[in-house]
Amino acid sequence: MRAVKAVAVTGAAVALAALAVVAPGGPQARAVTVWTPAITVADGNSVIALQTGNGGLAFYWNEHGTSTWHKEMVAAAGTTSFEPSIAQIGDFVVIAVVGAGNSLDLYWQKNGGSGWTEQVVADAGTTEGIPKVAADGDSVIIAAEGTGNRLDFYWAASVGSAFHYESIAGWGTTFSNPAMTVNGNSVNIAAEGTGNRLDFYWAANGSSTWQPEVVAGPGTTYVDPAITVNDGVVNLAVLKTSGVGIELYWALNGTTTWHPQSVPGEAILNPAITANNGQVEVFDITNSDAIGDASTLSGTGFWQWTQLTPSRSGRASPAVTINDGIENIAVIDQNEDLVFYWNDNGSYVPETVDVASGL
Repeated sequence: MRAVKAVAVTGAAVALAALAVVAPGGPQARAVTVWTPAITVADGNSVIALQTGNGGLAFYWNEHGTSTWHKEMVAAAGTTSFEPSIAQIGDFVVIAVVGAGNSLDLYWQKNGGSGWTEQVVADAGTTEGIPKVAADGDSVIIAAEGTGNRLDFYWAASVGSAFHYESIAGWGTTFSNPAMTVNGNSVNIAAEGTGNRLDFYWAANGSSTWQPEVVAGPGTTYVDPAITVNDGVVNLAVLKTSGVGIELYWALNGTTTWHPQSVPGEAILNPAITANNGQVEVFDITNSDAIGDASTLSGTGFWQWTQLTPSRSGRASPAVTINDGIENIAVIDQNEDLVFYWNDNGSYVPETVDVASGL
C-alpha cells in the first residue's frame, strides 16, 4: 500500500457482474449476481473460474495461442454460494469464494500442478457476496462484504500461510461486492456505501489504518463498482442509477478530487474495467444483449464506443483480463454457454469454453 491514495485492480480486475435487483433509496439495494465468470492470466495462459449451476466451483484453462480448453472441478456441488474471484499470486492460481454457510474460502494450485488445496479464511456466518482476491507482491489480499454490511479485509504473507483480519468499515456501511486493486504500495477498495453513495478506501502497505473518501454522494450507486488504474489515475466505473449507461469517476493519485464522466454506450449490467496500452477500457452488456467496449485515455473524456459481439452474449456481465496486450473476455451467453473472446487485430474471436449442460 502507499501513503497516497491510489487504485487499480490488475488486468484481472476481476469484473463483478450482475443482474441488478435493487431497492433504490435503501440499504437493501445490493446486486444479485448470476453466472458471472472470473478471469485472469496465470503462467501466460488465460484461466477462468466459474460457479456451477449446482453450487460447485469449476476452473478452465487453455494454452496461450490455442483454442483448446481444459476443465477441472475445484470444489464439489453445494460448496459454493456466490461467484468466485481469481488471481495469480507468485507461482499459484488462487480462487476466493463464499462457501456453504457463508464462510470465506480460498482454493489454490501451483501453476502446472494438479489438485486444489482448500483454506478457510473466515468461518461460517462471516461473509456475503463475491470476495475480491489479488496479489500484493507475494502476499494474498482479500476484500469482502461481511455479515451486517461490514467491509472486511484479509491478508496472508504468502499462499498457504495464515490470514490476518482487518476491519475497513463497520456494521451498516457496505451494500455491494467490493472492487479492489493494488497500486504501487497501496491497496484501494471501492464499494456502495450508506445512502447508495460510492465509497473509496485506501491504506498503505504495512498499515492497518484505512482512509475513507466519498467519491459520489447519496443516490448515485445501487450496484457493484469496478476499478482500475492507468498512468497514475484511479478509475471507478459504475452502472448509472438513472437511464442506461455507465458513469466513470477518476482521480489523480495523491488527490481526493473525483471527476465524473459519462461513458457512451447502452450498458444495462455491471461493467468490467481494465487498462491496456495507455487506455482505460470499460466492457458491458448492452440492451441488445451484445458486449460493448468504451475506451479512452485517462482523464481526457474522449470516448470511443464499439459493439464487439452479435446479440447472444448477455446472460450476465463480462469479465476481462489482458494477456500479452490482448483483451480476453469471458461471459455467459443467452444459451448459458461459457464463451471466451479474444481480440485479433480489432475483431473479437469467440470460443465456446463449456456448454450449459456441463456448467
